Amino acid sequence: MEKYSFNSLLWLILACVIWSCKGDPGLPGAPGAPGPSGPQGPAGSQTLALMYEKVFDLNEANKWEMIYTFPANDEIYLEDVALVYLLWDQVETDNGPLDIWRMMPVSYFNSKGILNMNFDFSAEDVRIFLEASYALDAQTEFNDVVARIVIVAADDSPNGRKDVINYENFEEVKTAFGLKESGTLQGKPFLHLLRETQLLNK
Repeated sequence: MEKYSFNSLLWLILACVIWSCKGDPGLPGAPGAPGPSGPQGPAGSQTLALMYEKVFDLNEANKWEMIYTFPANDEIYLEDVALVYLLWDQVETDNGPLDIWRMMPVSYFNSKGILNMNFDFSAEDVRIFLEASYALDAQTEFNDVVARIVIVAADDSPNGRKDVINYENFEEVKTAFGLKESGTLQGKPFLHLLRETQLLNK
């Protein structure tokens, strides 16, 4: 019985000695080698935009509106944003005619009042229409109007992340999104059409 008590006492003393010899923690060791690289993640989405070029008429017969339905294969969502540019003027330069584009809505003041060209947009189509502060009549007829419709994602819109783009400048938008023009459009600048209808201010 005394043998077991002595052995127990010896182990207790040994444990206290070991415990009391524990010093302060040392400095952290050097970092280990980096682990292997993880698998390649999925490719990120690219900024894309769609552009449609239209030549159309606005007159009494079509109630001064044009509806363009998007191709069925183009993925356009209600959250996307439409930007519509009107061929406003054309000036001669050393390199040939230079097109001047204006972002809709466009307002023009004439002797009768205010003439507006505006648009609305859905995931299926764009409607471009003419309205005025006075009654439109059969004499108000614009043939061969030219417009470019640009569809961008909501994040890339004027209210989105790409706010560094001047969206009123069609050439800047074209460069930013890599838009391709189809070529020379067989239409007329809107200022020329105003002159034909005798609504151009002298």
